[in-house]
Amino acid sequence: MTSAFEPVPPDPWAPPAAPRPTRTGTNPWHLLLAAAGGAALVGALWVGLDLAGSGAPAGIPANSGEAFDLRGTFTLNSGGYGYSTCGGSGGYSDISPGTAVTVYNAAGTVLSQGALGTGRPNGTGSCVFTLSAPNVPAGEKFYLVEVSHRGRIMVQPEDARNGNVALSLGN
Repeated sequence: MTSAFEPVPPDPWAPPAAPRPTRTGTNPWHLLLAAAGGAALVGALWVGLDLAGSGAPAGIPANSGEAFDLRGTFTLNSGGYGYSTCGGSGGYSDISPGTAVTVYNAAGTVLSQGALGTGRPNGTGSCVFTLSAPNVPAGEKFYLVEVSHRGRIMVQPEDARNGNVALSLGN
């Protein structure tokens, strides 16, 4: 006869019970090592992305600190100008002296904002305005120039630097 209070012998085939780990806290050296490793990784990525995606033509650093004034002309071909007045009307009423000129880089970031200058009739029913935007950073592969809200036009860096920007609108 067995007693209800007799202990049951342990199963000889059962794996031994693992002791429960106790948390003793985080070693401050581990935190310092993790922070240094993270900083090194961020620094390496920053340098790598800067070298890989600078967007600068050969020989010109992207962030060289150089800037230039973009200059050129904007011709509005809408007809009907008198000898002394020059500006858009009807669907072109947004084109006049002082109209916004915006310069963007390839990523669409605004680099500079300028304006149309005084327009002059050219005798063929068109109006030719001066166009300028100051302090455009050098080193882009190309520039996108927009007058008013009329869409961005790609301009080569040589033309932008040398004042050879010539945009037009209308027939």
